[in-house]
Amino acid sequence: MKITFDKIVTVLLILVVGVLLFRQFQAQPDLVNGDKAPNFTATLQNGQTFQLEDLRGQLILIDFWGSWCTPCRQQNPKLVGLYEQFHDADFAEAEGFEIVSVALESNRQAWQQAIQKDNLYWPYHLIDPSQSTEDFSGQVASQYDIGAVPTSFLLDAKGTIIAVNASPDRLRWLLNKKIVR
Repeated sequence: MKITFDKIVTVLLILVVGVLLFRQFQAQPDLVNGDKAPNFTATLQNGQTFQLEDLRGQLILIDFWGSWCTPCRQQNPKLVGLYEQFHDADFAEAEGFEIVSVALESNRQAWQQAIQKDNLYWPYHLIDPSQSTEDFSGQVASQYDIGAVPTSFLLDAKGTIIAVNASPDRLRWLLNKKIVR
């Protein structure tokens, strides 16, 4: 069998695609729609103690991100738009909409600057310390089995996951369905 350049390129492409697919599959959290979201306690940016359970009764988007993550930063304006549109919306089975931003960070100053620059004006910002951009071993990230960012979970008023990694457009559609008409 003669090995040609085309065969080598084909084999290399198959290997690269396989590795990328494996990484993508590996990065998906174990939590799925219908699972109860794990409760957690953390310190917010303003120094106050926060428990996820404190927001029960509202629709909640838990957004795992990082100031260093380009796709996260590109998504932030869309999250701001969702918050503006739905924060005070009149939902049939919930008392509002909140975003809880969980930053997987090692640089507190970069995190705070990103919050300001991206105009993330909701009150629920916390940092889940990580050692690097690939080490998501913080307490909250571990509870949610985070393997990549951005990763998000939309919770209903009872704390049940109703969407995992939904795009901002999909989130808008889901939230619109829950508004009282």
